[in-house]
Amino acid sequence: MDRAPTVPSTVRWRGIATLTALLALLGGYLSVTPGAASAAEEGLLSYGKPAVASTDQSDVNCFECTPDKAFDLDPASRWATSSTTGWVDPGWIYVDLGATATVNQVVLQWDPAYAAAYQIQVSPDATTWTTIYSTTTGRGFKETINATGTGRYVRMYGTARSGPYGYSLYEFKVYGTGGNPTAPPAQPADPTFPATELVWSDEFNGAAGSKPDPAKWTIDPGTGQNNEVQYYTNNNNANMDGNGSLVIEARRETAGGRDYTSHRMNTGGKFTVQYGRVEARVKVPKGNGLWPAFWMMGADFLTGRPWPYNGEIDIMEVLGRNTFEGYSTLHAPAYNGGGGYGQKYPAPGGVDLADDFHVWAAEWDSRGITFKLDGQTVFVASKETVEATRGPWIFDHPFYIILNLAVGGDFPGPVDGTTPFPSRMLVDYVRVYQ
Repeated sequence: MDRAPTVPSTVRWRGIATLTALLALLGGYLSVTPGAASAAEEGLLSYGKPAVASTDQSDVNCFECTPDKAFDLDPASRWATSSTTGWVDPGWIYVDLGATATVNQVVLQWDPAYAAAYQIQVSPDATTWTTIYSTTTGRGFKETINATGTGRYVRMYGTARSGPYGYSLYEFKVYGTGGNPTAPPAQPADPTFPATELVWSDEFNGAAGSKPDPAKWTIDPGTGQNNEVQYYTNNNNANMDGNGSLVIEARRETAGGRDYTSHRMNTGGKFTVQYGRVEARVKVPKGNGLWPAFWMMGADFLTGRPWPYNGEIDIMEVLGRNTFEGYSTLHAPAYNGGGGYGQKYPAPGGVDLADDFHVWAAEWDSRGITFKLDGQTVFVASKETVEATRGPWIFDHPFYIILNLAVGGDFPGPVDGTTPFPSRMLVDYVRVYQ
């Protein structure tokens, strides 16, 4: 859900993409089989190493897309050839491994501007190059190349672009032995599901009329995106009901230049999480134009990284015009807005989600995210599949939690004379397990 881009506001766009599949065996040394890269993970030689390219881009379309971005293990950053001088053949990028190495694998995660024909080359001096792999049938997305060679420098040498643009890589990973590798930052261990250790929660058990706990929640006033019509007040539209639930209320009233008010809050600056089971028990409202949501944003948004480069995980969205179905979606640089990677699904058992509380959950680890509703899997986002068919997976870092009730906008449509006001989204609890 789009949110005003002021810290600690949150930004989000809507839309569900049709899931596609593009897993292909490309022949020769090339494969996109699961486990190939992970088996070589201990031999990553290229992280943080100096890089040189034929050209690079820095403009409004790709800011500071310099060669080092392909080797920083940040899947949301990328290298691209210059938009003024680099949309030509050949185009290339190489990395200095710091010492002679035996290379046994190269992994390329392409931007849509990929090489249809290219070579992987090694060199002792960045002058004389030996080709250890060559293809004229590059497919883009993630390509895992099992090829062996010896050298200090490793180069992707593109000879035919896939389209009118240049060459661009989110990731260029080199695996093998030797070199002078820099250890990448440690990642948290994957939880074992079902995760049972409660690491954070809010049970909303306060007295009737009390406000969300300021030690856990940051209130996020302002307007939304996507042509939403509400103004989020500074905590006026949220309170405990005294029966164990938080009430988020949308009202027909004037504030902030809008004719409707509602509430939005997040755990930014107070709690973040990477991996685990994130769940909430929620009763959604019914009515045209109502848009309740339970979701997460990459925490680096709060330190200046713009959406969608920080990543967005929509655990639950329900549109008030049809409360018999829900949505779960991921947003990233290569798949966002109307092209977000997600799923619309019917409520288990065909129930009306507005009639009672239901539990939405995301079980998240380094291999992907499984979305569940009342214990039933409704969507699985596999990291391997996303990388092979849509683009980089950017969800291996801390995120914070958001609750809100939007009114109107491009996704839910407008309110009308049948929309009840006030309308209430009730949250029984939010819990995080690892």
